[in-house]
Amino acid sequence: MIKLKPAVKFILGILILTVPVISPLYADYLEMNEALEKYIPPEYVNDSLKFKTEGNKLDMAADKNLPDVLSAIETMKLSFEKKIGKKNNILFLSNVDSKLFSRLEKISQDNEAVRKRISHRLVLDEIEILAGLRNPAILSAQKKIRAEIESFNQVMDLDENLKQYTAFTKSINPKAGPLEMKTSIKQTYPFPGLTSLKGRIISQQVAMAVEKMNIAGKNVITQTRKAYWDIVFIEQSITVTAETIDAFNRLKDVATILYKSGRTSFQDIIKINIKIEVLKEDLVTLLSKKKNIEARLNELLNLPADTKMGAVVLKSSFKKIPIPENLYLKARENRQELKVIRHQINKVQNMIEMAESMIQEPFTLGFSNYENEAVNTVGTGAKSPSFPEKTMASMKNNTPLKPWYGVDDPWLSQTKQTLLSLKQTLVKQENATDRMVREAWFLVDKNRRELDLYKNRILALSKSALDVTTREYEAGSIPFSQAIDSYTYWLKVKLNIVKKQTDLGSSIANLEKMIGKSFR
Repeated sequence: MIKLKPAVKFILGILILTVPVISPLYADYLEMNEALEKYIPPEYVNDSLKFKTEGNKLDMAADKNLPDVLSAIETMKLSFEKKIGKKNNILFLSNVDSKLFSRLEKISQDNEAVRKRISHRLVLDEIEILAGLRNPAILSAQKKIRAEIESFNQVMDLDENLKQYTAFTKSINPKAGPLEMKTSIKQTYPFPGLTSLKGRIISQQVAMAVEKMNIAGKNVITQTRKAYWDIVFIEQSITVTAETIDAFNRLKDVATILYKSGRTSFQDIIKINIKIEVLKEDLVTLLSKKKNIEARLNELLNLPADTKMGAVVLKSSFKKIPIPENLYLKARENRQELKVIRHQINKVQNMIEMAESMIQEPFTLGFSNYENEAVNTVGTGAKSPSFPEKTMASMKNNTPLKPWYGVDDPWLSQTKQTLLSLKQTLVKQENATDRMVREAWFLVDKNRRELDLYKNRILALSKSALDVTTREYEAGSIPFSQAIDSYTYWLKVKLNIVKKQTDLGSSIANLEKMIGKSFR
């Protein structure tokens, strides 16, 4: 056996160790090394590395959206201010003469000028505009809108102040040496997304205030129109009653002649006198009732109750009214009460979105939320770590690690149920709107048909019957009871015409109120 010298053995051992060993483990290592060299990290890793090299530049880029958000909020504020500034657009009127509106707007705050104008004559278009410009309910609603608009300033000023404070505290660095990511992600403020949501919530609040002002204007204008038609009814009833009294006086003269000739009894004259006295008392009642309506109209115009009204200028009550099937969609689009509910739904939706972003855990790429500060971990100068070194199931005395986490979740669930309730309320009110439009349209159609019946057919027949009855009574061919019945029926027909004309004007005003828009 050949014995090798120790030096030779040492050299052979080194050669054996340097020869590569062909094995599966060695092959896997080569493939792994090649894969590692070809590996390209995801985009968010590059962003993270870029963030670490650029320091706080990413925070500054995130804040660049804030001026755009504040500019959008300022635009919304200006649009609402411009909207309520045009008073002729916010009033519940149709075909408003711009020149007439300008003249009345100039005198609307002068009580004496307004009193002088309505004491001369009473025109529906004029008192509608004056009521819209002077009524305290409308003025109060306008002030509420301006109060809600100021909420935009609260959002913008608060966020701007907090941003300035954040920038001030961010710049304070009493330590020495370079630091990376001094301000943590969780300290970045303000958040443009939340600011935008707050702006949208306030926008819905202002929109609701605008619609409530439109509701107040709609109610005031409708009441003004009804008061106008009530005064028309009273004045025309006074005229008809006075004409009837004159007719009964002529009948009384005929009865007196017949009594003197012995062809009738004195009871006929007594019955006529009774009828005349009743009609005279009706005149007193009508005049007193007119003062009540004038007081109601003065209340709507914000004038003293004793303000005298001039002669009424009669306006035609005719308006082209579509069939109810064409009014349903129009009412759903224009009725202010439905718009208020829709704005409430949008507001609650924005509130839920903002609450979810503040209560629930957000999506994250796993970046650190802690500050990159130098920490001494050894020696007497060691400080407490800037972040927990280990995860604990609970705190001391087995208290929860995050005791207040989820405390607002019940409120969020409640708000979501409120949203569902509002949506069902909207459906209910839309269905009720269809029903109310149908009922209001029925009254308009009924009053129009009955007015046409009495005015164009029955009135002429009753007048012919009255003339024939008067001649026959003068000739003594009919009894007195038939004669007085003809006069009474003629009075009834004329009063019915006046009543139907008033009811038609009032029913059209009520239909316009249900639809939320005046007809042209």
